[in-house]
Amino acid sequence: MRARSFTSGPKNMKYSDLTIQTLRTLPIFDVCTKLGITLYGLGKLTRRAKCWYHNDTHPSMHINKQKNIYKCFVCGKGGDVIRLVQDYENLTFNDACAWLIKEFDVTPDTPCHVERSRDISSSTSTTSISSSTYCPLSQSYVTQSLSVKSTFCQSLVSIGYLTEQQMLHAANRYQLGTSKDGGVVFWEIDDNDIVHNGKIMFYQSNCHRDKSHTPTWVAAKLKKSGALPQNADNPHCLFGLHLLSNHSPRSLCHLDQPLSLPCHLDQRGEISYTCHPERSRGTSTPIAIVESEKSAIILSELFPDYTWLASGGKTMLNASLFAPLGDRRIILFPDTDETGETFCLWQGIAQEATKLYKSRIHVSNLLELKATPAQKSAKIDIVDFLYPNL
Repeated sequence: MRARSFTSGPKNMKYSDLTIQTLRTLPIFDVCTKLGITLYGLGKLTRRAKCWYHNDTHPSMHINKQKNIYKCFVCGKGGDVIRLVQDYENLTFNDACAWLIKEFDVTPDTPCHVERSRDISSSTSTTSISSSTYCPLSQSYVTQSLSVKSTFCQSLVSIGYLTEQQMLHAANRYQLGTSKDGGVVFWEIDDNDIVHNGKIMFYQSNCHRDKSHTPTWVAAKLKKSGALPQNADNPHCLFGLHLLSNHSPRSLCHLDQPLSLPCHLDQRGEISYTCHPERSRGTSTPIAIVESEKSAIILSELFPDYTWLASGGKTMLNASLFAPLGDRRIILFPDTDETGETFCLWQGIAQEATKLYKSRIHVSNLLELKATPAQKSAKIDIVDFLYPNL
C-alpha cells in the first residue's frame, strides 16, 4: 500500500448507487495495470499478484476477472475494484471512486451495462457493450431489509425449531431480511462482503414453504423497475458465504441457551447424541453445506462448531462454488431420495471440486443409511430427520 499524489474529489460528495455499481464493473485487470500492479500468469479469467497487505515473496493475491474481485489466500484480504484502489492508494471510499472516475473517464450515473474493455498499453482505447456485466447489489438493499417480521422467522420459534434468542442470533448472522409483501429475503453475500443477489421466499405458519408463491430474486425485481440494466449479471454464490469474511458478525456466537438437541456432528458427518458437542480443532472452522437456506439457519444454532452454508437447491451446487472455501474441511449433506440421485450428484461435484481446488470434501451418507423408505420417498433433509414430528 502506498500514498500517491492525487487530487481528491469534492468534499462530502455522495455517489449514487448506480454510479458505484458502474465503478465496480470496471475491469479489474485494467485497474491493476493503471495502479502499476504487476500481474503474473496468462490466464484469461484469473491472474496473480504479490499481496500488498503483507511482505509477499510469492504471488499469493488472486485476481478474478470473471467476478471482478481480488483475494489473498495467505492473509485473507480482498474486495472489489473500489476497495482495491482504496487500500492500494490509501484513499477514502469517495476518493477511490473519484480516482476511478478520472482514470477511466466515467460519467457519474453512466449505466453499468457499458463495460470498458481496453488495452492499456495501446494509445487507442475502445468501449464496447457487453452482453452481460457483473453488477453487485448495493449493501443498502440488505440494510434496509433487515427484519425478523417474516412468517419464516416467526415460525422458527413458534414451531419449536429454535428459541427466540437463537432465531435472533441466526437472523443477525445471516442478515435475514423481510420483503414488502412479507417474504423472507435470503441474501447471497460472498466472503468479500459483496452482495450478489437476494432470494425472496414465502413460508406458512408451520415453517413449510408456501408453494402458492414462486420464489423471486431481488436482482430480477430491480431489473423490472429499471434500477438494474437488463443485461446485469448477478452470479450465484453459496448462502452464508459472508460468514467466512473477516468482517462477519460473530460477537454472539456462543449462546448461554442450551441447544435444542443434545447432539453433535463428528468429522464424517455422523450425528451422535451426547450432552457436549465436540469442539473443532484447528484455526479454521469446518464447513457444512446443505441444500436449503432454512436448514443452514437452523443447523447453525444446533451445531455452532460448523459454519453452515446452503446451495439454495439440489441443482444449484457446482464445483466453482467451492473456490472461496480454500483448504477448509467441508462436509456436504445432500437431501435424500428413493434412488440416491442427489447423493450421487453431489458426490460427483465434490470429486470435481477436489480436483480443481484440492478441497477436503466429504459427502455424508447419513440419510442414505438412516432414513426410512418413507422418508426417502418424501425427499427429506437433515433437519426433517432431526425433527421428524414437525
